[in-house]
Amino acid sequence: MPGPTRRLNRNVRPTPISPPVISSFANEPCGQRYAPLGASVPTLPALEPPAAPRHFPFPNTPVDNDLFFEGYMCFFAIATTALQFLHLYRSVWWLPNSYTRLAMNFYLIDPYLVVFIIVTLSRRFVYMMGCVVLNQIVDDRSQYYVHSYFRLVLFGVTSLILAGCMYNVIQNYHLEKMLYLCYPFFIYLLFFGFNIHPFFELIKWKSSVPPLHACSLSAPAVRKEVECLINNFNCRMKEILFTSICNAYYAGFIPCCFAQASVHYDILWASQHVLFIFITGFISLSIHVLSLRYCDILHRSALHLGTWERLETGRTMLLVNNTWKEDTLWPYGALVRYGKDIWRAQGDCNSSEPGNVGLRRFYSVFKNPTYTLGLKLFLLILMVVCQLVLLIRSTLWYKIISLTFILFFNYYILYKLFRDYLVSHKIYREERDLHKKINMR
Repeated sequence: MPGPTRRLNRNVRPTPISPPVISSFANEPCGQRYAPLGASVPTLPALEPPAAPRHFPFPNTPVDNDLFFEGYMCFFAIATTALQFLHLYRSVWWLPNSYTRLAMNFYLIDPYLVVFIIVTLSRRFVYMMGCVVLNQIVDDRSQYYVHSYFRLVLFGVTSLILAGCMYNVIQNYHLEKMLYLCYPFFIYLLFFGFNIHPFFELIKWKSSVPPLHACSLSAPAVRKEVECLINNFNCRMKEILFTSICNAYYAGFIPCCFAQASVHYDILWASQHVLFIFITGFISLSIHVLSLRYCDILHRSALHLGTWERLETGRTMLLVNNTWKEDTLWPYGALVRYGKDIWRAQGDCNSSEPGNVGLRRFYSVFKNPTYTLGLKLFLLILMVVCQLVLLIRSTLWYKIISLTFILFFNYYILYKLFRDYLVSHKIYREERDLHKKINMR
């Protein structure tokens, strides 16, 4: 006979499953420091202060001096202006019945417009030449005041010349054309206000003292240094953008804007020429203004700064007893509570503020400057390849001359940028490997 049926006790409850616990160190198993839920209150150890990041000595890479750089940038801007006029006013001088023996119809070009463009594009080169001459005459103690007076005098002379040229240009065009000539000056006021230093100086207009890095173990001092570097970097980026836009605008767009109504030209080719001027000028200016030595200063500050990663808690119970403090340096992987969120420290040494977008962006850009160099190198190579393809497919003489000149200029920029990329990639790869060996991760 079958045995009696067994009944299960309904009062029996399943064993509860304890949720996982994460300690205050993200890279350490929680079982080594904490007990599961339901046990006695664990003892939370104190955080060990992180060691200061070690920096590699950066090699001395050659950098063009300011006079040489302003000289070839002035030459590039004026030459590309002449090429744009060639695109517009080319002639058929090789035909036997041609009315002219010149390659361009110069009588269609407004001379006052040409003077206006040349004065605007060459102002910095003239200022640099004047400063070099004055430095040979006056002593070091008087150079600052002499340069200030020279800037004022040069600014007054430049303003008078531009105003006279603008007055004569408006005599032959509508009044609305004056807005096209003055548009970059409105952008200048928006970027720099009424300060005339960036009108003549490219780098050292904000402060005569170059930015420096101090290996500090004070979190407020690190954040203050990073904020100063961010301001300096933003000023340099504004200078790069304004100069590259100004060169492309006056060298490429203004000749097309003031072209005669009877002139027919290739609009696509002229627009492409403006784009080439902007990209070439932007990359060349960024190489000079944001040099390897300058980027390495920002990189060293980024290593001291670190960043924070916000954790999505979800159903995981985080046992965190550390609250973020502004005067504390946090080690890698430390978990802190800031506001209603929990953050995990990233970087060998962390002095950043959780949730600060500006500091996080600074760290992501300059923790390895090779990425930005690689992006500029890719853009320049892409433009050079496009220009080579256009050169191969071109059959018109003025297009061949235009592309050949810009290509030779881009070859020089490509050489400098590729050299900087190789040096930066080698240095920061060795530095990253060294940090991994020191921290054993």
